[in-house]
Amino acid sequence: MPRPRDPRSDLMTVEQVADYLQLNKLTVYKYIRDGRLPAARLGKAYRIRLADVDAFLEAQMSRPSARPAGRAQVGRRPVRSPRPAPRTEEIAVAPQRREHGGVRGHGEVSINPMEWVIRGLH
Repeated sequence: MPRPRDPRSDLMTVEQVADYLQLNKLTVYKYIRDGRLPAARLGKAYRIRLADVDAFLEAQMSRPSARPAGRAQVGRRPVRSPRPAPRTEEIAVAPQRREHGGVRGHGEVSINPMEWVIRGLH
């Protein structure tokens, strides 16, 4: 006579799920927090149904991509789309005013960042 199935065996702790999926338990907590893995919080502990773990695992399975019929592409690199050109912005800079043979007055400050550091203006 077959033994009746114990309904408690369908509930797993986070540690058991982590062992079952071969993941870190913090990753399992992250999946629960993100709503990707359904779990019930009982007191301070989570309980996850084995059916939910299997459904989560099935949803994570990658499917082979469908290739068009015809020649097999052996040894060919995939075609990449060209990178977008880097954005360039023009910055208008006012010409610096020089006084007395190239020495700047006390009120003027250049846009040179090193001068800002030297003068303590940062």
